[in-house]
Amino acid sequence: MHTLESVTRTLRFSVFEVDLRAAELRKHGVRIKLQDQPFRILSRLLENHGDIVTREELRQELWHDHTFVDFDRSLNKAMAKLRSALGDSAETPRYIETIPRHGYRLLVPVEHSQPNELPSHFERFGQHVVHDSAEDLDLPSAASGFPSMAKPARLFYSVTEGWSFSFLMAVTVTLIVVSGLMSLRLKQSEILNGQSTLVSPRRSVAVLGFRNLSGDSRDAWLSTAFADWLATELSAGDQLRTVAAENIARMKLELPLPELDSLGSESLSRIRKDLGSDLVVAGSYAMLGKDAAGQIRLDLRLLDTRTGETLFAMSETGTEANLFSLVSRAGENLRGKLGVRKVTQAEAVEVALALPSNAEAARLYAEGLANLRVFNALQAQSSLTQAVTADPNFALAHSALATAWAQLGYGQNAINEAKKSVELSTNLPRAERLLVEGRYRELSLQWDKAIAIYQALFQFFPDNPDYGLQLAHAQIKAAQWHEALATVAALRALPAPLGSDPRIDMAEGDAARSLGDMKRAEAAMAAAAEKSRASGASLLLARARLAQAWLYENLGQPNEVESAVKEATQLYNAAHDRKGVADAGTIQAITLQATGDYQSALQKYKESLAILTETGDEPGAASENDNLGDIYLYLGELSAASRSYGNSLAIYEKTKDEDGVALAKIGLGDVALAQGRHAEGKQLYQEALEICRRIGDKGREASALYGLGKVLRMEGDSAGAWQAESNARSIFEQVGDRVPWAQVTLSQADLLLDENKKIEAAAAIHEASELLAQGNSLRDQAFADLILARAAISNGKIEEATIAISRAKLFAARSRDKELEIASRLEAARMDAATGDLARRETAIRSLHNLVLDAKAAGYHYASLEARLTLGILQMDPQSGRSGRAELAALHREASTAGFTLIADRAATELRNQ
Repeated sequence: MHTLESVTRTLRFSVFEVDLRAAELRKHGVRIKLQDQPFRILSRLLENHGDIVTREELRQELWHDHTFVDFDRSLNKAMAKLRSALGDSAETPRYIETIPRHGYRLLVPVEHSQPNELPSHFERFGQHVVHDSAEDLDLPSAASGFPSMAKPARLFYSVTEGWSFSFLMAVTVTLIVVSGLMSLRLKQSEILNGQSTLVSPRRSVAVLGFRNLSGDSRDAWLSTAFADWLATELSAGDQLRTVAAENIARMKLELPLPELDSLGSESLSRIRKDLGSDLVVAGSYAMLGKDAAGQIRLDLRLLDTRTGETLFAMSETGTEANLFSLVSRAGENLRGKLGVRKVTQAEAVEVALALPSNAEAARLYAEGLANLRVFNALQAQSSLTQAVTADPNFALAHSALATAWAQLGYGQNAINEAKKSVELSTNLPRAERLLVEGRYRELSLQWDKAIAIYQALFQFFPDNPDYGLQLAHAQIKAAQWHEALATVAALRALPAPLGSDPRIDMAEGDAARSLGDMKRAEAAMAAAAEKSRASGASLLLARARLAQAWLYENLGQPNEVESAVKEATQLYNAAHDRKGVADAGTIQAITLQATGDYQSALQKYKESLAILTETGDEPGAASENDNLGDIYLYLGELSAASRSYGNSLAIYEKTKDEDGVALAKIGLGDVALAQGRHAEGKQLYQEALEICRRIGDKGREASALYGLGKVLRMEGDSAGAWQAESNARSIFEQVGDRVPWAQVTLSQADLLLDENKKIEAAAAIHEASELLAQGNSLRDQAFADLILARAAISNGKIEEATIAISRAKLFAARSRDKELEIASRLEAARMDAATGDLARRETAIRSLHNLVLDAKAAGYHYASLEARLTLGILQMDPQSGRSGRAELAALHREASTAGFTLIADRAATELRNQ
């Protein structure tokens, strides 16, 4: 047992201090409110640190012998309160370990303070109390608003004012903040209701980062850390608007700037155009060497982006052990020069509970953020995983890790980390806590809750376009497109330069495209591209050009697609954004595929897949494998198609992406169907259908129903096929997806022709053709021509059928589309046979003989059976001079055994009729 000396008044462990005489617990010098019993448990554990304190010993410590109490329940409750105060958990203990059925043990070393130690910054500040929960904090806030934003300041302040003066100042500041927040809220309400465009934006500051003068890569993380800490310092109290670090990182990639400590007026003007920032802070830092006792010098300048003037320059020196304090002093000086009030006590408390608990976690967190901001999610995930290991209770690290997992495609991992960040965010400032929760709601696809969170943030901070853009994004994802356009209108009402942000135009374009207003979408994306180009925001320009490429692809304008993709690719390459390069390549491949240039599309998909695999982008790789599966399927390389879809499925299963699993299963079902393995295809479609109905993906549910309908037709269940395809058609019509809507309608036309309902079939074909005319799917138009030809043949319109088949055969030859080639040859043989010309009938028979062999060799088993059926029917005709009974009888047996009832029944009917 470790007995404490009587002279010891204060003990330290980790970031905590315990004053045994005053019965106080402090974190970073800030007093944590702790009731008597939890404090006595902590004292006993400190006295015996490293040893087990039994539950019986704690009972004797807390209750007299003749006290009647539910001991187990009361002790568990007291221990829970202690763990809550320490930010600890029984499942993953950092401080207190539970020894099952025995007791508890303190895991960390304990240090004794020396009697002559000086009081901490917070002891000099006035011993402000931190309560057990965020709800107990009396923070300055509006009735339903937010307290001041978090900042790493109070931990390191040395304040000489007395308590009474500080208290009066805190009350005064509270009234000012409440008044300001209520004013902001009223203004935002007016904007959203279209009653006013008056918003008085706060001065905006962009903390650009700091140059590492020492040149040691081991110290590079400090540039990110110093910038983030200083930005948080300046944002405290919400009197300044700090530009988001993600926007600053993008700007650094876009603009060819000189070193951060030597920015001139021209560079500042470009920064203002890109970020819309009034002021920037930049500078450098240097490690002063071993002789300087581990000191660091931080040099910074405050610059006016309008005038190019240096408003303030300063240097601060501190030690590696007190980096937060170094930045805090610099921030305090900057706030003073800007006329911004000092931080309040409540803000100091929030920061004390929000910072990482150790330097290692701070370093790893900064490195993770730096990687996230330059599109390196793989390395970011590694650093952030280590960060949460170094400090499991650091909410912001868990939230950043969730983002990294999401970018890598591990959706469930992302949700789990985001949920942890919410659970640990209790003591964060409310605005920060809402952002953490908003991220969790987005990842969990809880769009209504995400929307509510971003509405609240935008309502209270209407001059922050990032909150409005996050709101618009969530509304678009939730299919609230009209509401998203209303948010866009509110953003446009902001004064320049806030209201002219090209990202606002992109949000408008996304919402308009979802509504089917392609003209508005095209205009919005063009405006975004123009503004981005004018401001030099090359990455935003790349995004806008890529969005334009999508629009052009949907509008059937391949030349414009090529131009937009080429520029976007160049811009992404210049910024070293490999993901952007891959995305551009994918859009180009999709366009090439739509025009029938399958080989070029195949090459582009492979190039994009290589990039996505290299960068660890699992969802991108899975999607690209699925695209490759489509191309291989069209080319008739069925084994390669199966491998690609299988690779896609494996990644989606690994990342627990159920929607992706359904997509891959549908692809594998298509391959199985082409190969005549209809039972396997049916199972895959049914599994995909079950997943889609469970997760609510209506569009993919319709695709599964469409596949299922094709299987049921093969199996002779025409009623079941009609019902499945009718359900699919209804969904596609509901969501406005024209191409698959047309595909299902054509399939139903085939069903109608099976039943000789020529008028209804003609109407379906016409409807499908109208839908396809609005898109750019040449392959589907070719299949529509073949069904049109089938209908024309049944009506004796041979010339019309000839023209339609010729168009289909032309696209099949140009694209090397194997399935379309086989289908075209089959329909052409039927047409030749229907002419009544004996020579053409002989040509048809020879063609069908070859087709049977070719289809079977290519793996298209069902198509081979269809060709055999047509061949047998022709050979049964007396005009052919041959007898096809044996062929049809053999086909009937084979098709019946394989479960292809449609073909078996037709063969049986022909045998009976002869």
